[in-house]
Amino acid sequence: MPRRASTGVNIGLIVGIIAAILGFLVIAALLVKLIAGGMLSGGGSSGKLDSNASMLSLSTYRDNGNSLRGNVYRVEGRVEETLRWTSESGRLISFEATDSMVTMPVPVLVPDEFRSINIERGAEMAMIVRVDRDGTLVAEAIDN
Repeated sequence: MPRRASTGVNIGLIVGIIAAILGFLVIAALLVKLIAGGMLSGGGSSGKLDSNASMLSLSTYRDNGNSLRGNVYRVEGRVEETLRWTSESGRLISFEATDSMVTMPVPVLVPDEFRSINIERGAEMAMIVRVDRDGTLVAEAIDN
């Protein structure tokens, strides 16, 4: 007498289908986050800078940079030279910044997320910088 095929539910097949659907949803969510994050944050590339940031007062920064910690400012000027580069922290550049009263060189740390931007000696650019806890200027957006 021939055996009849099992008519029960195959649990392995159901688990495989659920795993495939979940994998698809996770990949779709990551793609949406990547695309939306790139459009909203600039994705580490140059673009229009935040117009709400006030210009950095270079004389205040020179006299006591620590008093500006945590604040975000706009600086404009010219790249003098690259002082140091590390793959962990990015490039430290000497930036000849200009405000309404004074022109002076300031060190700016350009994080590795801006590696696609060509920062050459003598290039004119504007940046949005954050004053780090030790008084270092860290680039958050670059417009060249």
